[in-house]
Amino acid sequence: LALYKIQDKFRNEPRAKSGLLRGREFSMKDLYSFHLTEDDFLDFYERVKAAYLSVYRRCGLNAIIAAASGGVFTTKHSHEFQVPTPAGEDKIYIDRKTGEVMNKEIVPEVEQENEDKYEIVKSIEVGNIFPLECRFSNAFDLKAQGADGKILDIIMGCYGIGPSRVMGSIVEVHHDERGMMWPKAVAPYHVHVVSLTSKDEAVNSRIEDSVNSLMEDLETADVEVLWDDREGVSAGEKFADADLIGIPLRLVVSAKSLADGSVEWKER
Repeated sequence: LALYKIQDKFRNEPRAKSGLLRGREFSMKDLYSFHLTEDDFLDFYERVKAAYLSVYRRCGLNAIIAAASGGVFTTKHSHEFQVPTPAGEDKIYIDRKTGEVMNKEIVPEVEQENEDKYEIVKSIEVGNIFPLECRFSNAFDLKAQGADGKILDIIMGCYGIGPSRVMGSIVEVHHDERGMMWPKAVAPYHVHVVSLTSKDEAVNSRIEDSVNSLMEDLETADVEVLWDDREGVSAGEKFADADLIGIPLRLVVSAKSLADGSVEWKER
């Protein structure tokens, strides 16, 4: 049995830090699994590993699985999903001989500055998974009957992804000096339409009709569109805001493009 929930959580931070990565309020997806045998648990654990990596890669994040200590929940090792970036709060240690990846807590303190042995990389933790064994099921006297009729302890696992932290990680990895650069799979919109007004009201009317037709065609094709139709805002300001927001494709409709029977386009 596997049960999950997604909810907002809160931490008692004196102040928000690390930009979008560590605020007082955050979103969390928690998954718990329940098993009758160790083999079944291990099989599910590996399936979750693969599923999490798929999620991160679809979000444009090259996540790495790092071995970690079990912490307060279990004596066994757990696993973290770390995204390498200079903006990272964590460090991962990659053994130069074996390729094994570990977080800082399970590297011996005397070796934590040994760059001959380890490649040391700054990173952001975007998820973790760990075995709970029977710690919590035994605490609640939670058991089940096996196929042979015997009463069995229930083995548990815990798996977490922070959707809001993933979003912050995407911004830290995909940006330049002008703003965000959303990967297509997670962009808030697919296309950013910018209309540039003219001093001629008749031309403005044609621009508006052209944009409405364009947006209708795009939305019919299931392309989500954001339209910057602000008046009294210069072209430079609109383009700068488009770069800042970082939607993958910008389409510009103006008097010039109408005269050419075209639409200007630019990938972010």
